[in-house]
Amino acid sequence: MGSKLRIAVVANANSIHTIRWVKWLRKKKHEVTVFSLNEGEDCVYFGPEPALDRSLIFNLGKNVRKTTSELQAKIDEFKPDLVHGFFLVNHGMYASRIKGYPKVVTALGSDVLIAPNESKLMSWIVKKTVKNSDLIISVADHINSVVSPWKKNHVESISSPLGIDVKKFKPLKKENLIVFNRGFKKVYSPLTLVEAVSEISDEIKDYKVIMCGEGPLLEACKNYVNKQSLNDLISFSGFIPNEDLVDLLGRAKILVSPALSDGTPVSILEGLASGCIILSSQIPANKFWTVENKTGLRFDAKNSLQLSDCILKAVNDKSIGQNALIHGPEMVEKYADWNTEMLRIEKKYYDLVKIAK
Repeated sequence: MGSKLRIAVVANANSIHTIRWVKWLRKKKHEVTVFSLNEGEDCVYFGPEPALDRSLIFNLGKNVRKTTSELQAKIDEFKPDLVHGFFLVNHGMYASRIKGYPKVVTALGSDVLIAPNESKLMSWIVKKTVKNSDLIISVADHINSVVSPWKKNHVESISSPLGIDVKKFKPLKKENLIVFNRGFKKVYSPLTLVEAVSEISDEIKDYKVIMCGEGPLLEACKNYVNKQSLNDLISFSGFIPNEDLVDLLGRAKILVSPALSDGTPVSILEGLASGCIILSSQIPANKFWTVENKTGLRFDAKNSLQLSDCILKAVNDKSIGQNALIHGPEMVEKYADWNTEMLRIEKKYYDLVKIAK
């Protein structure tokens, strides 16, 4: 393609998605600076973030304008070819308010599916962010369908999943392991899995359930496990480094994702590439990836009894595991290869800069 670009990425500097995005762009020799409301390494800090709280409405406008002005000055100093903001209710919002450059925003999930329903203020912020932008990227089709009506008529809105490195995640020799890798937040519904396992503990004694990550519901899950005497069956790994996760998913037979809402379920993509049977909640984000009896099984969100049934079926029906080993990696390679999606975004960057000039 043409000359290398100068790209201002406005995003959480500590997010794995930001780190991966920037690393790929720099590997392609683009000059990238991260502007973040979160203090971190390798970024220009422009926080703290003003609270988007209706009770503070009289100060909100002034505080947002002040933060926007600070970001504008820092970006003007960098002189980018374009500005790209991630997550529409904070970094994306500020990126969309910057003047003088083409503006891209990426909708990640809860910023579109949850935040606009929290208040009229949040709804206005998200819609205004979309309307102020020159290219909107959604990480899934169901998010794009929500976002598209909010954009200007001439502005393009595309879907592009946060893909994975298909060369890294591979099936290994499978063991009787069930993995949860979503973190202990309400939106990921970890207690649904704990309750489901409790119902069938005598029937899956040959398996180990490993729950990865951290979060506010971790202690509640641990307390439930202790109370139900499930310590021999369920263990908590805490944060797991990427290299260890690759090995764990490669060996696991089953990956469980009971999420209540999601964008691109990256953990599911990693499980698919690793040949795991995917057991996921019946939400729009999972419908495409979890194909019944082909790559996995689906259950109603928060329904632990249905999840129990899915676990037993996955354990006892060997054909589901055989299908997952074949179709999971194939699906991810075809639809969610990280490098393929980033090349597509890079082309959109060049097109946008060309139009702006």
